[in-house]
Amino acid sequence: MTTVSRYTANKGQLPILANILIEADRSGVFLSATNLEMGIRVDIGGMVEVPGSITVPAKNLAEFVNSWPSGTIELELKEEKLTVKSSKSQATFATVDAREFPSIPKSPEGGVDVPSGIFKEIAGRVAFAASVDDSRPVLTGVRFIVNDSNLVVVATDGFRLSQKKIIVNTDIPAVILPARSIIELAKLAEGETIKMNVVSENNQVIFDLGKTQLTSRILEGNFPDVAKIIPKEFRTQVTVDREEMLKAVKSAGIFARENNNIVKCLISGGQCLVRATGSQVGENEATLDANVEGDEIQISFNYKYLLDFLNSVSCERILMKFNESVSPAVFMEEKDETLIHLIMPVRV
Repeated sequence: MTTVSRYTANKGQLPILANILIEADRSGVFLSATNLEMGIRVDIGGMVEVPGSITVPAKNLAEFVNSWPSGTIELELKEEKLTVKSSKSQATFATVDAREFPSIPKSPEGGVDVPSGIFKEIAGRVAFAASVDDSRPVLTGVRFIVNDSNLVVVATDGFRLSQKKIIVNTDIPAVILPARSIIELAKLAEGETIKMNVVSENNQVIFDLGKTQLTSRILEGNFPDVAKIIPKEFRTQVTVDREEMLKAVKSAGIFARENNNIVKCLISGGQCLVRATGSQVGENEATLDANVEGDEIQISFNYKYLLDFLNSVSCERILMKFNESVSPAVFMEEKDETLIHLIMPVRV
C-alpha cells in the first residue's frame, strides 16, 4: 500500500490522481496509482467473491492499513462506500467511481528482457545529474542511445552531465525516460531481469517486474548533443584518493554554504588544495597528495556537484581533467573509462 501511494499526485487539476484504484477480478486483487508521469499496478493476490473496481483516497487508506499489524484484510464495497476490515478493526471510506481514473496500460506480450542491474547502475551513476526543473522537460530525463552492443545513457541539467557506456546483449529501445522513473524502477527491482515494453500509441514504456508493473511516459524534445560538450583533450590531469577528496569537499561545504556553495581547487606541485570561505563561519583548507600531470590550475565548483559525483562512485582513486578555469572539467574513476562526469566551473 505504501509503495503504491508514492505514485499518487496530491496537487493538480485532477483530484482523482490522489486516489488508489482497487480492482478485483477472477485473477486476484490489483492496486494502481498514477501521477500521469508514472503509473504502478501491483498484484496483491487475494480471493475475490464479487468482482468490481473503485478508487479510494490513497493517503487515508495507506495510513489506516499501515497502522495495523500484518495479516489478512477484507474489502467490501456497498452503496459507494468501501469497508476495510481486519480481525479486530474496521473502517469505511468514501469512494470515487473507477471510470474517472486514468487508464494505465497493461504490459503486452513480448518485450525486451533487461538485467535489473543495468537500471540500478543508471539510477546510481547517471540519473542524479538530470534536471529537477520542469521548465525544460527533456532535461529531466535520461537518454538511452543504442549502438550495436553498446548502450550509452546520459543525463544533464545544463550545469553537469553524467554519461555511462554499458555493454548489453539485448535490444533496449532508444528513448528518453524521466530520471524519476529510472530511480523508482531501481527501488522496485528485485529479480534478475525486467521486461521492457514500449507502447508507441501512448508514448509510454512499461516495465514488468512480475507482480508489479511500472509505467512511465517517454519524454520528447531535443536532447543536447553531449558529444560536442565533452572535451577531447586536456591540459591538466590529476589523480587523487576518492575518500580523501570526499572528506575535503564535505568539510569545505560547511563554509561554502555562505558563499554560493563555491569551493576552490588549486592544483600545483603534486598537490590538490581544496579551499572554501564563509563570511560568518570562517575558512577551511585541505591539502591532498595528488599525481599531477600538466599545468597548474585554480578552478572553482559548486561543492554539491562534486559531492554528488564522489558519492556515485566506489573506486579508490578518481581522475580529474582540466583545461582552463572557465572550461568544463571531467571526472572519472581511475580505472574505468566507461563513466564520464562533467561539471561546469563557477566563475569567481
